[in-house]
Amino acid sequence: MKVFFNHLILIIGILILSLPNLIAQQILVKKDSAVLSFHEYIYDFGKIYQGEKVTHEFRFINTGNKPLVISNVERECGCTSSRWTPEPIMPGGEGAVWATFIIETGYGNIMKPLHIFSNATIPQMDIYIKCELLNEKLNSKIADSLKNTLNLH
Repeated sequence: MKVFFNHLILIIGILILSLPNLIAQQILVKKDSAVLSFHEYIYDFGKIYQGEKVTHEFRFINTGNKPLVISNVERECGCTSSRWTPEPIMPGGEGAVWATFIIETGYGNIMKPLHIFSNATIPQMDIYIKCELLNEKLNSKIADSLKNTLNLH
């Protein structure tokens, strides 16, 4: 239950931090501007194992009235990689940013941002990928330990 509340607090915190960007995006739309609007800003891969490679497609739409061009997507660590729609997205058009996650070490709840840079009204927007990273060796040691503890021979 404590883990649930920690996740809930984390998600609420991210939403609160993202809210000014979303409000500003709606307020700052100028007559001739591109507007980057993602369908989702956070994606949870759920439980994955160390070394498992997972990818998610973040879809977006240009809700402005000028072509949208993504110039770069920066990541904060080597465990994530990305690619994006390279051509300009016309007003009303859709594109995508693909986020790939592969982590070799560690365990537990992990959340990583990707920073999207574009010619949109808000030039930098962040999207997030998260997961619960499972360590197969650690999990088997715990299972063996429990098995030995519960063995009543």
